[in-house]
Amino acid sequence: MNIVHMKNLHDFAKNHANARKSLIVWKLIVKQAKWKNKKDILKDFPRAKMINANRARFEIVHNVFRLIAHVDYEDKIVEIRFIGTHNEYDRIDPATI
Repeated sequence: MNIVHMKNLHDFAKNHANARKSLIVWKLIVKQAKWKNKKDILKDFPRAKMINANRARFEIVHNVFRLIAHVDYEDKIVEIRFIGTHNEYDRIDPATI
């Protein structure tokens, strides 16, 4: 899968050193993935939550941080829509961000 908005991950990792290792692992798994549906995402990330058929919430550092991505299965694109703390996540609508 191709990841769009990688700069968001890099910027977040610079400001949250405790998230770096988890984000590196997340990125490696996603880049190697060949997701065709939400079941494939859950196979790689069993703790992810599917917000709808094309959007997933991933737990980073045991749910200290959350990452929301829109997945285009056909074009093999994962677009990062949000990454932030649990408190920041509580202030957004994950289905529309």
